[in-house]
Amino acid sequence: MANKGDTLRRLIHDAPTEMTPERDLWPSIAKGLDAPTASSPSYWRPVAIASTLLLALLLGKISFSPEAPEGQNDALLHTLAAIDAQHQTNIAALTLTKQVDWKTSPYSQPVEQGIEQLRTAAKEIYEALKLNPTDKQLWQLWLWTQQREIELIKQGQKLPVNRDTTGEMI
Repeated sequence: MANKGDTLRRLIHDAPTEMTPERDLWPSIAKGLDAPTASSPSYWRPVAIASTLLLALLLGKISFSPEAPEGQNDALLHTLAAIDAQHQTNIAALTLTKQVDWKTSPYSQPVEQGIEQLRTAAKEIYEALKLNPTDKQLWQLWLWTQQREIELIKQGQKLPVNRDTTGEMI
């Protein structure tokens, strides 16, 4: 090891402190500095800008596009309309089966108000669902309002009714 260290020290000591090039380099450097720069048209810059814009537009379209394709939205809208029609049929059947006018009950006003509020809310939710049929929470809320409306109608039909003087049900 000592032999290699001594050899290295000797080589460093014997090396010249300056080196001169074989030929003078300064004239060619000066020519390069003084030469006018020729502006050749660069076709890469517009292509690079256009490519970047195209890529940004494509990524924006992908990230902001709706989650479901149009065909699926159409199917969901059709299902939405079918469920609404079935609900209206169920409500009509419930009102036809009971011939008793439970609305004459003294307790019917809160039930009627609740039913009306549920119908108004269901209509608003239905309109929102038509705009965004993939929103699961809206679906759940809409179905819940329909179910609650049916429950309130059934509860209203169980209310006591006022009888007229002849004893017949009104």
